[in-house]
Amino acid sequence: MSDLTARLEHFEQIAAIRCLKHLVYCDGIDRLVAGDTSARAALSAHLSADVVADWTGRELMTGKATVEAFFFEQVPATLSFSQHRVLNEVIDIDGDVATASWYLDCPAVFRPGNVRNIEGSALLLGRYQEELVRDNGVWKWRRITALLDVMQMLGHDWQAVGRRAGNR
Repeated sequence: MSDLTARLEHFEQIAAIRCLKHLVYCDGIDRLVAGDTSARAALSAHLSADVVADWTGRELMTGKATVEAFFFEQVPATLSFSQHRVLNEVIDIDGDVATASWYLDCPAVFRPGNVRNIEGSALLLGRYQEELVRDNGVWKWRRITALLDVMQMLGHDWQAVGRRAGNR
C-alpha cells in the first residue's frame, strides 16, 4: 500500500467517525427525545457489547443493554427537546482503535417530573471523550464519557420550545 493510499484511508476513517458522531449520535439522540424511535437501530448497531457510558452526575453504565436503556428510555423520559451540537473534534486512529473528543453545546428542555428533578430549559456545555473500536469495518463506541461542565438554566421563553415539523 502506498503512502498516499494509507493517508487516504486514514482520512476516510476520520470522516466515518465524524459522521457517526453527527448522524448516529447527535441527530439520533435528538430524534429519540422527539419521540422518533427509528434512531434506535443505528445507535444500537454502533455500541460495542462491552460499552461503558460515564455521564457527569450519573452512575457508571456498563454493557450494551444498560447503555441502550439509558439512551432509549431514560433520556427521552428526562428531556422533551434537545439539539446536540459538537465541534472542535480531535480524532486519533491507531488501526482498529480510535479516540475522539468533542466540545458539546446543547440547548435542552426537561420534562416536568423527570428523575433528575430539573425544571425548565437549560444550555448544556461540556466535552465528550470517546473510545471506539472498528469491528468488521464498523466503528462502535467502547466508551462514551460526557463531561458536563455547565448547565445554565434558561429563561421562560424556552419553556415551550418544540421541534418543528418542517421549516417551510
